[in-house]
Amino acid sequence: MYDYIIIHGSYGCQYENWFPWLYEKLTEMGKNVLVAQFPIGEKEQNYENWSKVLDAYKHLIDENTTFIGHSLAPAFIVDYLIENQLSVKDLYLVAPFYGIINIPDFDKVNCPFFIREDLQRIVEYTKKRVCLISKTDPYVPNELSDEFAENIRAEKIYFENAGHFNKAAGYLKFEELFEMLK
Repeated sequence: MYDYIIIHGSYGCQYENWFPWLYEKLTEMGKNVLVAQFPIGEKEQNYENWSKVLDAYKHLIDENTTFIGHSLAPAFIVDYLIENQLSVKDLYLVAPFYGIINIPDFDKVNCPFFIREDLQRIVEYTKKRVCLISKTDPYVPNELSDEFAENIRAEKIYFENAGHFNKAAGYLKFEELFEMLK
């Protein structure tokens, strides 16, 4: 069974940002961690294709699994858990949103993920939900992160100058998140 599953965002890669660092830190603690690559690009990146990837690991997800998602991944994770009625431990959602961010190249690949109106049902399948929100995110408007967090009844933790919590913002490590997970 997986203790942690880390999922990247749009046009993302399992080896970017702080994902490899967090994987290493958690596995050093003896935890089972999955950092899978999900399909990206205009034709491949959609909810159905991402679901197929996670379906391959579904039998290794249980009430002790914590999901960590970046950017688009929180929307996917919440949709997937509700649709599959999968109970997990916690969600740590970094730069989360659920809706149009008004960046055309991203909106066209993100839109297929916004399929639910009953996001609040995620409380039935999780113990704790935490949204990590940067006040200086150049991609995700804070209003969208706040709205998403409120819809899923998540704790909100704000960061002053974290950009999009990615390499461009200096996030090759994410000590604060690791401390929350320990």
